[in-house]
Amino acid sequence: MRGRLLSTAIAIALLAIALLLAGLGVARARLRDHRTTTANTNVAHRSRKHVDPLNTAALRRYVDSRSGDITAAVENLHTGRTYLWNPRERAQTASIIKADILETLLRQAIVSHNPPDQETAGVIQGMIEDSDNDDATQLWDQVGGASGISAYNKLVGMTQTDPNTDGYWGETTTSAADQIKLLQQLVDKHGLLDSASQRYQLGLMKSVVSGQNWGVSGGVPAGVGVALKNGWLPLSSDTDWEINSIGRIKGDGRWYLIAVLTAHDPSEQYGIDTIDGISSLVWRALGPRATHLLVGRR
Repeated sequence: MRGRLLSTAIAIALLAIALLLAGLGVARARLRDHRTTTANTNVAHRSRKHVDPLNTAALRRYVDSRSGDITAAVENLHTGRTYLWNPRERAQTASIIKADILETLLRQAIVSHNPPDQETAGVIQGMIEDSDNDDATQLWDQVGGASGISAYNKLVGMTQTDPNTDGYWGETTTSAADQIKLLQQLVDKHGLLDSASQRYQLGLMKSVVSGQNWGVSGGVPAGVGVALKNGWLPLSSDTDWEINSIGRIKGDGRWYLIAVLTAHDPSEQYGIDTIDGISSLVWRALGPRATHLLVGRR
């Protein structure tokens, strides 16, 4: 009798152990499933985080529908990644060179410890906010013309920009990638420009006159910070235009630099519309997300 009771007790104990082990197996399986699901979710999150805004199906379709030559570059300042479209293309700067002229002047002022006086500040304002060509010529000459611009661009690392040596600053050739390098000097904390110079130039680029705030502002909602400089220039005829736009966009979960250069547009407005459309698609593709900003960027 005692033997049977002992055997029953042992059997019950073994059953309990078996059930416990089975339960642990299920728990482990569930944990593995949870980890797999979490990993997949993280992969999907990283995929969205690093989306290439210049390689979406919508953007490819849009660019294919437009005539003329198009090159573009975007740097997502949240991630530090830069994306390029048609990177081998070179274009004339037209008036976007004025951002380069101002950066050169501000860098020279920092080195010489001689900030622009009130008169020069008025000329600077006219060049950026009104895109005044006479003001641009005056400051181009003041910084040393093509040689002065080249010296600054070499410090920036702009290897695909050739300032026009005949004084026609708008015929300087550049790439979209180089324009991103130029814009980086307006956000890098430890770049060639100090914070006061960065705030000064970005402030002017945020205040362009009405009618010149098109381009990389396309599709960007009101209230988002847009600092831009545009350029427009007829090439061989009034049906052959260079239309460009560069800038920094910050707000609503986005923070990025963008440069879009177009050539051989059939009209000025056509080129403007092309850049507005690309800008809208880039804004939409990047999407809002909460994140910590990269150290060393403002």
